[in-house]
Amino acid sequence: MNAPRRNFTLKDEIRDYWSDRAATFDESASHRIEDRHGMPEWHRLVRGTLGVDRQGRLEGWRALDIACGTGEISRVLTGLGAAVTGVDFSETMLAIARGKLADCNWQGFLADAEALHPLADGTFDVAVTRHLAWTLTDPRAAYGEWRRVLKPGGRLLVVDGNWSGTANGSLRLRRWLADRIDPAGARSPDIRNRHADILARLPYPDGLTQERLTADLQAAGFAQVRRVPVHRLYRQGMRGARLAERLRQTSRHRFAVVAT
Repeated sequence: MNAPRRNFTLKDEIRDYWSDRAATFDESASHRIEDRHGMPEWHRLVRGTLGVDRQGRLEGWRALDIACGTGEISRVLTGLGAAVTGVDFSETMLAIARGKLADCNWQGFLADAEALHPLADGTFDVAVTRHLAWTLTDPRAAYGEWRRVLKPGGRLLVVDGNWSGTANGSLRLRRWLADRIDPAGARSPDIRNRHADILARLPYPDGLTQERLTADLQAAGFAQVRRVPVHRLYRQGMRGARLAERLRQTSRHRFAVVAT
């Protein structure tokens, strides 16, 4: 019998959860950004929210990809010309990102999104994070750190969703249809159970909402927090995915905000 791991915290569990999923992370349409349809829609979103130059580029800008995972958002940002720094607290995820972005203007750091100690104050013009806020153990500490490393007037784009499982009839029907069309695409019971166990112990146990995220960002000192439509990302941007995946990706309460 294995000895219990001492001082194994919720944060350690979260890191292990994502590290264990790293090898298959890019197989999910929710995480992989498909080049033909997905990447143009992500570029559209970034151009419309982060204030690019006249050519629609981020040349000369320093961008931070918070909880970069396997580097998909970093691909979006380097593709627009930014010098990108990716941070993640899973070395397994970072290793994949390093291989994927080896020829890009990118550097990666092993760091906790709630304590960005390797990064200096006022370093970045923009910061982007996707599917992270819901899993923070101390959201306001994290948001304070993100504000600290941004330059005055810098912008933060947060793309996230409510993964609590609570959904209206239409969304539940989409998920049900997806699982009937392609049962193999559904999450395994082990992943579902680990996800639910972690979620129940987080500061957003009932699911992250746009309203709660906005209030917490404002409490951390961000201003001009506004909603950003994301329906194009998960509709037009997923035209290359199978029908079951498109149904799954539109069966959740997804949202985004941009803050200054």
